[in-house]
Amino acid sequence: MLTAQENKLLTSVGPGTPMGALLRRYWHPVSVSEFTTSKPQRVKVLGEELVLFRGKSGETHLMQLRCAHRSVALDYGRVEGDCIRCPYHGWLYDGSGQCLEQPAEPEGSKYKDEIRLKAYKTQEFSGIVFGYMGPEPAPLLPLYDVHRWEEGVKDITVQNVNANWLNHVENIVDISHLAWLHGYTFPVYGARKITYHWERTPYGANNVMLIEGVEDDHISCYGYPTVNRFALPPIDKGGELVRSLIWRVPVDDESTLLYFSRFYPSDKRTRTASRNEVKLGVYTPLEKDWWGINVNDQDRMAVEQQGVIADRPNEHLGVSDGGIVLMRRMMRESLALIEQGKDPLCIIRDPSKQNIDFPQKSTMMQTKQEGVGYALGMSKGLQDSLADAPAG
Repeated sequence: MLTAQENKLLTSVGPGTPMGALLRRYWHPVSVSEFTTSKPQRVKVLGEELVLFRGKSGETHLMQLRCAHRSVALDYGRVEGDCIRCPYHGWLYDGSGQCLEQPAEPEGSKYKDEIRLKAYKTQEFSGIVFGYMGPEPAPLLPLYDVHRWEEGVKDITVQNVNANWLNHVENIVDISHLAWLHGYTFPVYGARKITYHWERTPYGANNVMLIEGVEDDHISCYGYPTVNRFALPPIDKGGELVRSLIWRVPVDDESTLLYFSRFYPSDKRTRTASRNEVKLGVYTPLEKDWWGINVNDQDRMAVEQQGVIADRPNEHLGVSDGGIVLMRRMMRESLALIEQGKDPLCIIRDPSKQNIDFPQKSTMMQTKQEGVGYALGMSKGLQDSLADAPAG
């Protein structure tokens, strides 16, 4: 379990918080290319209200939402060239946030030169607009394999989750829930005894699921390895039938945006984008499912119904929760690195390491006969941290 102070440390993402400072060291999706036009749009990332627009040159610009004059929201303004003009008094800002015009000020006034809005770097890749909100120099944007693939159909869906980002991130590494929450949809492991293996990687960690009674313990009902990949910033990659990445972007302390990026090999070369707005407590029903909820909403139900911020001081982790322990340890390690003036985990500065190809199989798998320590795939330190934890 975490103390109340530790829980707050890991869940608070706004400006001036330690976790907010950590997460700002990574690139995050801020919109989808198809949604980003000359009409300014309001976005919120890591507790900051921002405005995003595409200028005449085609470049995207991301800056603080409110005009420095009287705090009117600039998404009600208009784009002029590669600048944005406030609708209240006509103050004009360029893409760097520098104020260029203040129409009501005296002729020859230099006051505009003193005014600059906070602005952030952007990059577009594979249909997603990414923003970087941290200190310079910015790291390289990770180019994951799913995003680099071009020979097929790409689909991007943006969906909200009514819960803190950590609730959803911990769901990535909590693979023991697959046998129960999704057990009806995937009968090959539904209600079966499952053991687990976690391993650190340069991009984050791998989760490996081993299914009792299945001839090939690496193969799921879809015919791909049951290896789930977790990377920092918080994303994970699914299997090989539907090749997908899910980015989890903290909006603020109480909400998260998911960017589902799916790739389907095909002779076609198309890309689609959509938004899916969901409400807390409203889940797509499926009567024949064990829980009466369609598989597409089961994870969201579990994440949201822990509470907006999960009550970790009163949790009771078991040995099967080693992935959660590992992920929290990685977060603490990254926070410590920042305090030392270093990059956190998984930051890329070497262009030769920018392309990331996720492996399809575990690199550390051993024989089952080695016992629980193997099956859980944990270092001795990680096992020791759970040695006294009940299995509840």
